Amino acid sequence: MKFYTLVIITIFSLITGCSSTNNQKQILQTIPLTQVINHALFSQQPTLSEQAIFELSEVETEQFLAYAKKQLLSGIRTDRVVYNYLENQLTNFTYHGDTLTSTQTVNRAQGNCISLAVLTQSYARILGLDTSFQEMTSEPVYAKESNLVYVANHFRTMVYAPKEIGTAKNINPISTITTRAGTLIDYFPTRDSIYSGSANHNDLLAKFYSNLAASALANKQLNMAYSLILQANNYTPKDPELFNLAGILHRHAGDLQSAKNIYQAALNNNYASINLISNYQLLAQKLGDTQLAQQLSLQLINIEKDPYELLVLAKNELQTGNIYSANKHVEQAIVKAPYIADLYLELAKIRFQQGKTQQTQSLLEKAIELERDKQKLNVYQAKLLSLSMTK
Repeated sequence: MKFYTLVIITIFSLITGCSSTNNQKQILQTIPLTQVINHALFSQQPTLSEQAIFELSEVETEQFLAYAKKQLLSGIRTDRVVYNYLENQLTNFTYHGDTLTSTQTVNRAQGNCISLAVLTQSYARILGLDTSFQEMTSEPVYAKESNLVYVANHFRTMVYAPKEIGTAKNINPISTITTRAGTLIDYFPTRDSIYSGSANHNDLLAKFYSNLAASALANKQLNMAYSLILQANNYTPKDPELFNLAGILHRHAGDLQSAKNIYQAALNNNYASINLISNYQLLAQKLGDTQLAQQLSLQLINIEKDPYELLVLAKNELQTGNIYSANKHVEQAIVKAPYIADLYLELAKIRFQQGKTQQTQSLLEKAIELERDKQKLNVYQAKLLSLSMTK
């Protein structure tokens, strides 16, 4: 069963190149998120500490150490021990959208990839191993709740071997690249994922808190969302998605001016994402600022997008009746990732609305050919059968 991480669209930072003098000036002009939040609207709630996120019970720790001891005596490399233990643990694991602590993940035998990355970090810590993370963009889970758009995004973990194992060197005429030995653990059971950037421990913690903040927002728990956004901001203060979450939070609280200030501060800082600009554009329209909405529309056009961001934009546009733009974005996505079944399904919807039945059928057949998820395959086949019966 597949699982997904709850986030507000994929992070996509825009950083402009400039001289050291300009960099210094930019740093001086940076507006922190905490400065543009209207703190008077919310009351801070208790949130999980970093220690509580990674903490394991004594029983679980002892069980893991006993397993590790046997593996190490068998000559298994330490980083592989973590992988092997997780593989055993995941036999009856349920992939679920909730973001959970290490203890919750073990006890419930469920969670999303952030939960599993947190759990992996806990085991790696016990053995004294270093880790790093990679952020991946994956198959979208499209839904709208109170103007929140959810898409899949996940982490995978590199658990490094002990330093005494040594390194592998790749030498070329320009530079010498040294790579540490290790095991890459990817918890996401699908081939349709795209690398979107490296990540570190702070990124993992920020993603944990921001996922919980997004859930709180969806459940209209504004004070908790506020508190979790502040926690995430302690780890990644330059993350555009935190500015975006804060903007949505203020919109829900009815403070549209503060929401505008937050979005504008992000753009002034050169922190941008597809979702931030899209939500800012929505706010500009709500405020009746046509000029700003048009400016933001141009920015959206000029940002390079991954296939999943293009798909989400297309779904938005199709719902609002903008078939031309939806068609353009889906076709751009197919050029980038012709192996993703969902793209052909979305294009089939567009062709159906255009009255192009034969093309609709061909696109559904292509989606069926590419789809590996049995549940979704049944949906595609049902759509194709329904289309055939209407001829």
